[in-house]
Amino acid sequence: MDSNGNKKKISRTTAVLLAVFALSLLIFITVSVIIPTYEMNRFFRGYQVYGGMTEELKDSVLYEDMQSGRSFCFLGDSITNGNMTNGIAWYLPLKPYIKGKTSDVCCGGWTIKDLVEQEENIPEADIYVVAIGINDVLFPASVQASATESEFTYRAAKLADVLKHISPDSKIYFIAPWTFVEVDDWYVERGNRYRAALGEWCNGTDCIFINPDPAIMSVFETEDSHKYMFNEFHPNSPEGVGLFSYAVLKAAHDQGV
Repeated sequence: MDSNGNKKKISRTTAVLLAVFALSLLIFITVSVIIPTYEMNRFFRGYQVYGGMTEELKDSVLYEDMQSGRSFCFLGDSITNGNMTNGIAWYLPLKPYIKGKTSDVCCGGWTIKDLVEQEENIPEADIYVVAIGINDVLFPASVQASATESEFTYRAAKLADVLKHISPDSKIYFIAPWTFVEVDDWYVERGNRYRAALGEWCNGTDCIFINPDPAIMSVFETEDSHKYMFNEFHPNSPEGVGLFSYAVLKAAHDQGV
């Protein structure tokens, strides 16, 4: 075979190898990037903020922090852990808008004292979002619960110290104890006291207080709470977690934080 024939054979071989490489690369990109991205987007479309992400909800310091690229760590109880929602946390509808890394430390039944005791398990983060207290309010007989609102805020201060020890330059948001429905007035009044005490304590510190309760209850004034609640104090999924996420952003906007 002459040199021209050899060159043609080499060219055909090269073309085939290039085609195989291009096809393999296309398959790799499809499997590792395109399909996972599509599935992730489809997943998040099922867990949206109540009413959609509006310009009003974007108008807050919290939303600016979410867009900043800084890391977030969510601390909480079963509502953060998603015990009653197949692992869906209340903040899941917010995740597509958080540009930085996210993590969480949470467990069903935890009180604020439990979080204080988790120092070794809490990671470093730029921003901590603490949503705790409903078990302190509802189960005062528990040895881990805060029997009074003053004890609750005392432990909030200890938790803030723990977080600052882990990440000295971190920013801390405290979410007021969540809404609960169809419970005795004694619990309602107790919850209101704990929210008010936490807000007053935060105002005297550099911690930021957000109370989503008014936003949640305003929705319940016109819509059936059973559409959003799994039981007296757990949101359902996807409607309930969408409402709770909305309420946090709405409160942040209304409170100017």
